[in-house]
Amino acid sequence: MVSIKSNKIRWAISGGLALLILFGTFRSVFSLAAFLVCVLMLVFCDRESNVLQIFFIMPMANIFKLSPGVQSFFTIIILVYVILHLVLPRQATFIVVLFSIYIIVGQIVHGELYLLRAVKFVFNLLFLSSVLNKETKICDKELFLSYIIGNIVASVFGLLDSTYFKIESYIGLKELGGLGQEDVIYRFAGLYTDPNYYNVGIIISLCLIMVLFLKNELNMLHTAVFSLPLMCFLILTYSKSAFIMLLLPIFMFFYSLYHKKKYTAIVISVFIGATIVALVLSGQIDAFDVVLERISSSETTEGVDINSLTTGRFDLWVSYTKYIINNFRVGLFGSGIGAELVNSRASHNTYIDLFYYLGAFGTLLLLSILSVISKQSRTVVMNRNIINYSVFSCIVIMYFFLSELFYFDPPFHIYLAITVLNMPLKEQEKPRC
Repeated sequence: MVSIKSNKIRWAISGGLALLILFGTFRSVFSLAAFLVCVLMLVFCDRESNVLQIFFIMPMANIFKLSPGVQSFFTIIILVYVILHLVLPRQATFIVVLFSIYIIVGQIVHGELYLLRAVKFVFNLLFLSSVLNKETKICDKELFLSYIIGNIVASVFGLLDSTYFKIESYIGLKELGGLGQEDVIYRFAGLYTDPNYYNVGIIISLCLIMVLFLKNELNMLHTAVFSLPLMCFLILTYSKSAFIMLLLPIFMFFYSLYHKKKYTAIVISVFIGATIVALVLSGQIDAFDVVLERISSSETTEGVDINSLTTGRFDLWVSYTKYIINNFRVGLFGSGIGAELVNSRASHNTYIDLFYYLGAFGTLLLLSILSVISKQSRTVVMNRNIINYSVFSCIVIMYFFLSELFYFDPPFHIYLAITVLNMPLKEQEKPRC
């Protein structure tokens, strides 16, 4: 197996792959070329080099296709990686087999057999197991940067919709209405079909940047260079939840400055932050005005309308919860992962989806698998810092408002959460490389 030890060579390959994927929206032959490069790497390169490339191109999965509406090449890459590098703890094998049979039988019983969805779902778990294994020696910094830069590159690509790069045909445009705006406002979503799902990766990327900053693996300049573009992209989404979640990496930044005893930097940062807040309150920043208007629109004479505040999600949660409670068999065994949506609307809540699609029994099986494979990660021999829980907290909170169960992202988010959870942030140990 070829090991790509030179960062320059690896980033040159990453850049080439990104460009091929982008040009694939103009001519499908470029997407096919990118796929062939990935397959060659999977066959001839070591698992570490492949994992870094996979984390880099994941945010581009929605345009990594022969044409809009067809299966992403990224799914096939995950399948091939798992076949070539499968690592599954012995104690997890039986549960995975049982879970696979369970979700297939569940589909057959309910008359909705989507075999590809079942395969993708199981292979996502197997991929997570393979990359978490201790034998996969990956430098945390390099993996974090692959994910961070991948999100930045994908975000830039999201701005390039044109005659040549037909980004819109792959992801569509998210229009923001109902605010009395004279002009239509389009919410930025990177290369995702929904800005809310896009924001999870952005917030996680910002948290990872702050983790690297705390560990002195990024200096102040590099932290700003990576963070500022991501924050600008996040502002363009006009997302209420994203603006609130942005407080998490901001807190991490000030915590890191305090931890490093950079008191002058804290004073300067507080001054800059106060200036931005003053500009926001005075209505000088349009993006914040839109978000504040979205939040204030939920206020009524009787108080805050929780359904309006959650953009209609609360009523959906109630609808799904009532359906599950009124159908005991669904609550226990689920409706099958191919089930139709209740009232043709997604629940926008991953935890409700677990019970709706898998039931209590299937959810326990899934949690058992995650518990066993997560133990393959490095041994925790230190007291955890509050920052260790940052990415974990991010996905726990944001998944409450999104139906992430069958998307590309969960195995990557979970891997990053477990990795940060087990990083030595309190003790200054040597980073794993």
